[in-house]
Amino acid sequence: MAKVLLVDNHAFSLTMLESALSARGTETLACSSAREAINAVEGFRPEVALLDFDLGTGPTGIDLALRLRELIPTVGVVLLTSYRDPRLHSSGMPALPIGSVYLCKADLNDFTAVIEAVELVRYAPLVRRNSVFTPRGASAELTDMQVEVLISIASGMTTAQIATTRGVSQSAIEQINARIAERLQIEKDPQSNLRVQLTRAYQRLRELDGA
Repeated sequence: MAKVLLVDNHAFSLTMLESALSARGTETLACSSAREAINAVEGFRPEVALLDFDLGTGPTGIDLALRLRELIPTVGVVLLTSYRDPRLHSSGMPALPIGSVYLCKADLNDFTAVIEAVELVRYAPLVRRNSVFTPRGASAELTDMQVEVLISIASGMTTAQIATTRGVSQSAIEQINARIAERLQIEKDPQSNLRVQLTRAYQRLRELDGA
């Protein structure tokens, strides 16, 4: 019987996943926050951690996964998310632990893929996988750095501030902005400056990504 630590801050999703896992003979410990999971992990010692990416205010599912790997180096990790490109929702997103499986909820027709992922990481938790996370949609054309710059623009940072933060020149940031606009196919609008257009594009991407 697999021992699965399930963490999701949405009560409905937590209940549904717990029921699906239990119906398949899994010993499941359900938690609604990263703190609750960390406090419970020593006594439970899970083989697999099934984590939602967005856990509300505080640590993300990836942050929790990395902490769990410190406590239990061989724990398998399955990350669930509503986002097709979580880079849009968390600037500077760290890499997932080796062997992790990443599943987008929008692509799941039933719980079969979740169960298969749990079994996969249970028996091979540290195997390097070809593609843990592949961004999709319009934002897939952007590099990690371009996504981070786009988020900085949308948050209200000036070109000078972004350049200072990244240790580059303002002209370098302006070039990055132009490349982002090109990849997102933003047409020049004499009625609006590029920063405003990029902010609007970012807002649209987020809305579409979480649909």
